[in-house]
Amino acid sequence: MKPHFKCFVIPSCMISDKKPIALMVKHSFKVHVWGAISVKGKIGMHIFTENLDCHLYCQILNEHLYDNASAMHSNQWVFQQDNDLKHTSHDVQDDLKTNLPGRVFAWPSYSPDLNPIENVWAILKKNVEKKVKSMMTQKKKISKDIFLNLIREEWDDIVNIVIVNCINSMPSHIKACIDAEGGHTKY
Repeated sequence: MKPHFKCFVIPSCMISDKKPIALMVKHSFKVHVWGAISVKGKIGMHIFTENLDCHLYCQILNEHLYDNASAMHSNQWVFQQDNDLKHTSHDVQDDLKTNLPGRVFAWPSYSPDLNPIENVWAILKKNVEKKVKSMMTQKKKISKDIFLNLIREEWDDIVNIVIVNCINSMPSHIKACIDAEGGHTKY
């Protein structure tokens, strides 16, 4: 029989005269970001706080992808996405067939995540975290609206050459993945 334990933790500020520098509510709200990039730069970005389902995903594609990508590439582009269930639902597949006939790039199942936008997400996350840390150091309050605007500003501040470099580095990523036989790489 395994012993059962209960652990009660008292914050040090309750047993000390010192007040904490900043109180932060962990997981006070969630934020999701959808984005699209191409070799010419950023195509679009959408921030949402609700859970993603196939209907919301179709709405995002219709509002932020189709027209923006076509304006940037004159309908000479293909769409690539991973195999998340929301991306592969019948509703989404029907929407893609209607709006992008023959222009959806198949993504192999169970493949390593070699999508260049993952590098862009890492850059965005690092930049947002840096700004949040700076704001906390200055003891500025970070409301949900301020945080969402911060994400938008940091997305806008990513220059197109960074996006292009992420895409152009993919042959090196793929070679490293092949050399590692699908295992971990420095990327």
